[in-house]
Amino acid sequence: MKRLKILVSVGLLGVLAWRTDWTQVAHAFAHLRLELWAAAVGAYLAAQLCSVVRWQQLSRPLGFHQPLRVFLGYYCIGMFFNLLLPTSVGGDVVRAWYLDDGSGRRLPAFVSVFVERCSGLLVLLLLACAAVLFSPQSLPAWVAWSVWTTAGLLLLGGLVVWFRCGAPDSVEAEDGTSSPGKLAVLRSAISTLRTALVEQPGLLVTTTLLSVGVQAANVVLVWLVGLAIGAPVPASYYWVAVPMVSLLMVVLPSLNGHGVREGGLVLFLAEVGVPAGTALTLAFLWFSVMAAVSLAGGLVYLFGRFPRPEVRADHESLSHHSYQGRARQPATAA
Repeated sequence: MKRLKILVSVGLLGVLAWRTDWTQVAHAFAHLRLELWAAAVGAYLAAQLCSVVRWQQLSRPLGFHQPLRVFLGYYCIGMFFNLLLPTSVGGDVVRAWYLDDGSGRRLPAFVSVFVERCSGLLVLLLLACAAVLFSPQSLPAWVAWSVWTTAGLLLLGGLVVWFRCGAPDSVEAEDGTSSPGKLAVLRSAISTLRTALVEQPGLLVTTTLLSVGVQAANVVLVWLVGLAIGAPVPASYYWVAVPMVSLLMVVLPSLNGHGVREGGLVLFLAEVGVPAGTALTLAFLWFSVMAAVSLAGGLVYLFGRFPRPEVRADHESLSHHSYQGRARQPATAA
């Protein structure tokens, strides 16, 4: 899979480099308005803060009650590893590891991260659907169909997961006692969170509104970058292009979205007359905004008093303390 990701990213970037007029790229960078790029960084920071609060809210029903500053520290470290690791979910695994912190609840911690991601993904597609419905300009048929098809498939998959989470199964241990298996623990965690969302409407409303804030801020940051280079993109079209390109980076194999991000923007923005070089510059600057914030997470990892992952020979994570199901908190705030 790693070789496939490298092949896809390198192949797409190679094709784009060959077909791009680099004088357009140089012109766009030469007229970059740094104040608007900085505003885009601010928008991305706001999106990440909303994500932190959303993650904390979704983690509480699963028994994780650390203060917000702890979740913020874990999230910053996760962003840093998302930037470094050759996958868009590597940082999510790191986040789940930190949240578990040797408490023996690794799968519930993973579920909290997974559901937090899914919440954002669902709202992302809803925004894209709304943008297609209310777009003031005529959209190509393939753009509309790609949005509706993706939304339908995601909804179907979500319904399957939602209704398949019944009562947890158990497996019989060697001593004859019954204990939950890994699949049962996973199903139980999802079921617990599902029940909390159904029985606590405030939790569902709060996390949904936070997801709207996250995705809206992500669209705004790309719009600000577009303004920074003078890209001739209608503001309303960003609400279609950004969600779809973001989704492509999730579902297509690549190294942290490289190649897919650039190719996706070139493809979608070509429909509104944006030159490939300008679209490519917009993609580079979009990534630069995310990289700037993610690198700041490296400072939290390097200088914050957080534990470092230790691995046994059998690749099982080590922790020197049990804490009887309560995750350890760092000594300093992030």
